[in-house]
Amino acid sequence: MKKSIIATLLITLGCSSVALAEPKFSAQVPDSIITPNKVESAYLGALNYTDGAPTLETHAKVQDFVQVSNAVRVFLSGIPVASIQGLLLGHESIGMKPNQTIAISEDNLDANSLWLTANTTTPYITSEIDVKNGPVILEVPTPVMGLLDNAAFKYVDRIGVTHPDNVAKSGKYFIRHSSWKGAVPEGYIEVVSEGYQHWLLLRLVSSPESMEQSITTLKNTTKLYPYGKEDKTEFINISGVDYNTIHAMDETFYDEVNALIQYEPTAIFDAEWLSLAKDIGIEKGQEFVPNTRMQQILSEAAKIATAEVRSSYFHPKEEMFRYDDRQWFTPLVSGHEFKDENGVIDSDMRATFHFMATGITPDMVTKTVGKGSDYLLATRDANKEVLDGSQHYTVTLPPNAPVEQFWSFMIYDNQTRSMLETDQKSAGLDGLSEDIKKNSDGSITVHFSPNAPKGMEHNWVQTTEGKGFNIIFRMYSPTEKWFDNSWKPSDFVKVK
Repeated sequence: MKKSIIATLLITLGCSSVALAEPKFSAQVPDSIITPNKVESAYLGALNYTDGAPTLETHAKVQDFVQVSNAVRVFLSGIPVASIQGLLLGHESIGMKPNQTIAISEDNLDANSLWLTANTTTPYITSEIDVKNGPVILEVPTPVMGLLDNAAFKYVDRIGVTHPDNVAKSGKYFIRHSSWKGAVPEGYIEVVSEGYQHWLLLRLVSSPESMEQSITTLKNTTKLYPYGKEDKTEFINISGVDYNTIHAMDETFYDEVNALIQYEPTAIFDAEWLSLAKDIGIEKGQEFVPNTRMQQILSEAAKIATAEVRSSYFHPKEEMFRYDDRQWFTPLVSGHEFKDENGVIDSDMRATFHFMATGITPDMVTKTVGKGSDYLLATRDANKEVLDGSQHYTVTLPPNAPVEQFWSFMIYDNQTRSMLETDQKSAGLDGLSEDIKKNSDGSITVHFSPNAPKGMEHNWVQTTEGKGFNIIFRMYSPTEKWFDNSWKPSDFVKVK
């Protein structure tokens, strides 16, 4: 005969076997839906209940744990948001004005400027466009290639030669918020956004020898101003300027996220993410003043989230690797929206990408032979050990690099993900150099070490004793052998 369900529950819950009358109505209750009075958690220790009702002590433990977990997710999924805030505040700190100032690294960037994975190969052209108070006019008749991203670091539109309407409209853009009502001036490309603040990033379509003239032409012809207002476009040179565009990695990260949640329409943010932010005190229209308990939660969450995103960069998951037999990887496996074939977002890849890079556009992942660019990242050597600036490594490129323009190595600091501080202004090496030595078979061996190996000074990228580093290998206008993986760089090999 089966025991009564009540008797079974009493035994399961550790209660005394007091004789009770069986209820007239009872069910066969599975053990899986019953919570015992005492549960041992690997992370929280003892969790105590009274017939399913948590004690106040258990309630407090769980609240702290869940809110730390929510704050970790707000951090990881909020990295794109904080990154945009870092860019906007950084540029405003050196005098840039939205809808007016255009910054150009006329002599390229260097390690004085804290920029996520910037390079020293081509000038950067950047500005802030804010359509909260009305549309903005951007006229860029000079050939450029670029992007417009909103404050959630989501792609809004192409700017320049890759825009399908650019040639016919001569680089004239009418950028507006979706709520604006009115007629778009004739001859302008309409760009509609759900957000207010935007980051504009452009690259000149020009050769190195004509770059100076192209910059002059750009400055003479480009306009940026609020629609219906006077054109007061100004240009500043940001080459060599000491300033920071990178978001925080401690609890002040949450202040950066809060600033954009308060300013921007909620439509540009994920609703689930906003719900998690609200749970830790970040809510649109409300002041963010965490109490002592919440400050401790945010501090702890920032430590955990930092460890997680740095782990995903220095120990990337298998899906990110480009080759079966190499340590080179990319977080753009699923495209610029980080979605798989079922439309599911890979939040790990998204966090990894925005932790180390800026700018998001379909042009970064369009596999068009002979056009665009493609990137590979390296944080570990052939033995899967994190790259060490005190060591000497080599990377060998096979003969006949499949590229119509050039290849480039750029070296970055593990802490800042900005150019590594060395005595080498270029912070890297590229295929444009006429002094690079080739091996007898036509391959090229590049050396990474604190000091240049004798006779290989022109094949050398300087590292720093006691500092970790990571690398981006760029291919500008790659051809078929790059995409079919029949040509690939070697791993970082430690020289003994």
